[in-house]
Amino acid sequence: MWVESVGSAIVVGKLRGGKVKNLVDTYIEKWWLITLAALIEVTASWIRGKEIPSLWQYTDQYIWLIHLVTYGLLIYVILYNRKLTGFRLILFGIILNFIVIMSNGGRMPVDISGVDPIINQEKIAILQSGRDLVHSVLDESTVFGFLGDIIHLKKPYPLPKALSIGDIFMMIGVFLFIQKQMLLSIKSLKHENTSLTANG
Repeated sequence: MWVESVGSAIVVGKLRGGKVKNLVDTYIEKWWLITLAALIEVTASWIRGKEIPSLWQYTDQYIWLIHLVTYGLLIYVILYNRKLTGFRLILFGIILNFIVIMSNGGRMPVDISGVDPIINQEKIAILQSGRDLVHSVLDESTVFGFLGDIIHLKKPYPLPKALSIGDIFMMIGVFLFIQKQMLLSIKSLKHENTSLTANG
């Protein structure tokens, strides 16, 4: 989803006379915690996918704790930078996803009825077998199913995927953030980052 939100925001920003260089000069406080959260989840998913002996069972059992840590880090960073344009929408989206994930054993429910069974046959099989660490099949036992991955972008869309309502809010937030940053003058950009640091 990040490809669409970031890519479209940069294109629209350029059409509006914005500068990509502004994004390079943008500083998000505590950004490294986002990297840490991503690293934790990627590592856990890799351990589960490879079924590393004596480890993958623990990632399965404690995925809810892994998400508690990673989402906690994300929410902390977004709250710390909440004055930046779009970050409150991103926060709302993260919270929506966190609610449905934690309500369903630490996994995001996916509505596989809208997934192309031919193109995504292997993915569906992995979901149904329970081998996907961070996703599960949405069924009648799912809690808050409407917050799961129920929005399907299908072919001929170039990047087919399933999204949640929370994902949409995050994508809009990222789009607005990039737009604002690209259209700032360098002077305004420095002032905004200085003010954010001072208020943090």
